Amino acid sequence: MLCKLSISNIKKSFKDYAIYFITLILGVCIFYIFNSMDSQTAMLTVTSRQNEMIELMIQLLSYVSVFVSLILGFLIIYASRFLIKKRNKEFGIYMTLGMSKRKISFVLLIETFIIGLISLVVGLLLGIILSQITSIFIANMFEADMTKFTFNFSKAATIKTIIYFGIIYFIVMIFNTIIVSKNKLINLLQASKKQEKIKLKNTIICVILFIISVLMLGTAYYLVTEKINELLKYEVSILLVPISLGVLGTAIFFYSVAGMILKILSKCHNLYSKNLNTFVFKQISSKINTMVISISIICIMLFITLCLLSSAFTIKNFFNESINKYAPVDFELIGYYSDETKSININEFIEDDNIIKNNTKDITIVTDYYDKNLNYGSSLGEYENEVRDRYPNVRYDSPVYIIGVSDYNKLAKIYNCDTIKLENDEYAIVSNYETDIYKEVINRDSIINIFGNRLKPYKKIIDGFILIGVNPTNLGFFVVNDNIIENDNKHSQILVGNYSTNDEKVIEDIENKIENYKPIFTITKDTKLEIKEASVGLSAIVTFIGLYLGIIFLISSSAILALKELSDCLDDKNKYRVLRQIGADEKDINKSLFKQTFIFFMLPLSLAIIHTIFGLKFCTFILSSLGVNSILDGSAITFAFLIAIYGIYFVITYMCSRNIIKERN
Repeated sequence: MLCKLSISNIKKSFKDYAIYFITLILGVCIFYIFNSMDSQTAMLTVTSRQNEMIELMIQLLSYVSVFVSLILGFLIIYASRFLIKKRNKEFGIYMTLGMSKRKISFVLLIETFIIGLISLVVGLLLGIILSQITSIFIANMFEADMTKFTFNFSKAATIKTIIYFGIIYFIVMIFNTIIVSKNKLINLLQASKKQEKIKLKNTIICVILFIISVLMLGTAYYLVTEKINELLKYEVSILLVPISLGVLGTAIFFYSVAGMILKILSKCHNLYSKNLNTFVFKQISSKINTMVISISIICIMLFITLCLLSSAFTIKNFFNESINKYAPVDFELIGYYSDETKSININEFIEDDNIIKNNTKDITIVTDYYDKNLNYGSSLGEYENEVRDRYPNVRYDSPVYIIGVSDYNKLAKIYNCDTIKLENDEYAIVSNYETDIYKEVINRDSIINIFGNRLKPYKKIIDGFILIGVNPTNLGFFVVNDNIIENDNKHSQILVGNYSTNDEKVIEDIENKIENYKPIFTITKDTKLEIKEASVGLSAIVTFIGLYLGIIFLISSSAILALKELSDCLDDKNKYRVLRQIGADEKDINKSLFKQTFIFFMLPLSLAIIHTIFGLKFCTFILSSLGVNSILDGSAITFAFLIAIYGIYFVITYMCSRNIIKERN
């Protein structure tokens, strides 16, 4: 009997609570996909380095999954609270008919179990199907061999998903039982007549708080954009100041808006009195008043989602696009001079091995130097103090390395860069660092002393680098005429070259020899393949973790808004009935519902977008150390992603709300 009642209740409430079911299913699906990465990658043929990056990614995703499960747990409990509240009258009728609280709790327990079971089964099936697409996406990122690709099912991910969500549902069952056991019959029966208490706020106080919130947010924006260099003079923990101002300012903003929005709109008579706008604005004011904290948290979550996904997509695109730019040759060896090592002949690595000698080309060897009296600070000339204030985190005592113009031009040719020609009294700065540290040096025609020679700057900064890498950020490399270089101050000898063969086995053999080359002097080595694999691995880790957290935050934010809207529609059914009785037609009622749903969804998103504009400037500043010029491409993808998911929730919420308020025959 109780089981039949539970099943009947689920069928009856399915349409009204479609958002709840969809969110549960999506949560299970996403959790399975990101925890089945090990089985998805097991069938791919990858190199040992790629495999290490994949293992690291899987390990990090497993840690993130714990955090994600907590978010989903709070979301499900939050949703359950709304659902139980809407059924208070139903539970009161059960008690009136003689059903004990224990039996009501048992009915609720069965319903939660059935809903959980359905969500798990459907979510897992959907996750298994979509994980096949994810496998292809991973293979494309790592350029892996997919000849062994088959339909895969992760037993470990399935068990993990069942355990995590089983614990969540168990907690929900206990939570629901406690709520039902504490309710009194009179409260249950009168629940539908009770409305959430809305405390009227003093308009003047709200205006003052609004101004304070704007000042707090403005200060936070200013600190993370215009004053970020000064902030970073201190410990990283100083960033808690703008973060705290932003969080507190957001909460105060929504609190003040809730108290003054209706007052302000009522002054705009043409807008306020048009059609059913009076009803719409009062509904919006009521919603914001009853969930100031929730809507503030949603706004912050949306802001984090936008910044997180934008940064993730930007880093992915940057690493993918920078491989050919920053690794224009197939391999590089660098031998370092020291007090013990006065002579280096790195070319012996090529000459002493016939396989390497016969399968390489474009071998270029250059030497770079240093001047004991020249570091990044002194290289700025009279501009030094001003730059130190603006960019306090640069290591100004680090030596500036110098290369002869003939050696630089040899590298420029093999790197497909422009060669340069210097006058006798000139030096050139080669840099790809995205700041204007050396721009003023050029503009002021700053004279500096190199190897005892007073030299003036070349007409422009040369955009380039000397050493290859995933991201060879080069603050500044100085190029001078060969005749002023002092040979006693050698820093390193650099050898670069390309393969003359496409034979993968030969290339692999050469790369192994490069890896195991152990001369008597200190050496570092890089190959294009290593750089590419490291680049792809880093971009994959950042992308998947960003997507995982971003999707969960976005779903959670959308679901909370949707559940609140549906809950209010159930509370306000009588209001819509009154609107019909006083002559409002169905079209106007639906239009008013659409307006309030749209405004309700847009309110936290609008402030989140304003936060994001300044947040992305901060992200761009941080990512500039990697060589990232712009975050706009990643932002465009993120906003398209946001519109898709947020828009789907909005449409479903509106349709379900319209179904709830529809007049039943």
